[in-house]
Amino acid sequence: MKIGVHVGNGGPWATPDTIAGVADRAESLGFDSVWVSDHVVVPTRIESTYPYGPPGTFTAETSQNYFEPFAVLAYVAGRTARVELGTTVLVVPQRPPLLIAKQWATLDALSGGRTILGIGAGWLREEFAALGADTFDARGKATDEAIQIFRKAWTEPGDVAFSGEVYSFEPVRVMPKPARPGGPPIWIGGHGTRSIRRAAERGNGWHPIRVTVDDLRAGIGILRDMLPTYGRAPEDVLISVVLNVYAPGTLPEGEQQEWQLAGDPAAMAATLRRYRDVGVAHVVLNPYPKDSLAGMLDALDLVARGVRPHVAE
Repeated sequence: MKIGVHVGNGGPWATPDTIAGVADRAESLGFDSVWVSDHVVVPTRIESTYPYGPPGTFTAETSQNYFEPFAVLAYVAGRTARVELGTTVLVVPQRPPLLIAKQWATLDALSGGRTILGIGAGWLREEFAALGADTFDARGKATDEAIQIFRKAWTEPGDVAFSGEVYSFEPVRVMPKPARPGGPPIWIGGHGTRSIRRAAERGNGWHPIRVTVDDLRAGIGILRDMLPTYGRAPEDVLISVVLNVYAPGTLPEGEQQEWQLAGDPAAMAATLRRYRDVGVAHVVLNPYPKDSLAGMLDALDLVARGVRPHVAE
């Protein structure tokens, strides 16, 4: 099982020093990947339902700063030589798909083919509106079409054209191509049935966050039941998951959840093995506490030295 690290590019704690510090430590400790999240703006007034926590969890005050993911990954790519570079996840329908295809192909080409494009359909209607994107109500179809456009733009050597329900354009040339043959893998974020269907039909990976082993097992079962419909096999869709990890001496607020790794390193390793045993091939760890770079680095050191060596047991 590969293990990656979220660099913490969004939140009151995010600074150039914390992003660089976490990315550098991830590379030096031998982690497999580094990851960023995505919000272009965070509206002051939010009526949309946050799908990953209780009401009030996601606000402008709790979520800023948000460093832009393409810029952060380009910066991190220049500081590293080995780790893969991913988004968890890029909100696809609020950007023109050809622009994403161009930006991501450029990042992949310049990084030597090290990228993984994690994508989602989005949940924050107010952000779409602020950006002038009229695709919120059609965001599922828009995301499906965008995936098709990415793959055409990355693999077709000549003119690229597309005609869909949401996006259409006449023949254009999209260069450069990614370094990775066939284009970078596309991982589908989200834990609902629509996201699982998208992963089964079009994704190279399914990438939910903050899910228990039992919920993940159920989702994988749904995914595998869907795969034959699209002529695909289980090995076509990698399973990944995002978990939180806490530095020594720190614990999450409230009752600890299975997706929160804290406390005894042996117990943390056992939890990772449970996720691995249901099919997880790549886990992304979000380090806490985030009120200091030292705390995040301590969390990474704990995993590298006290947890990771025991995951294979």
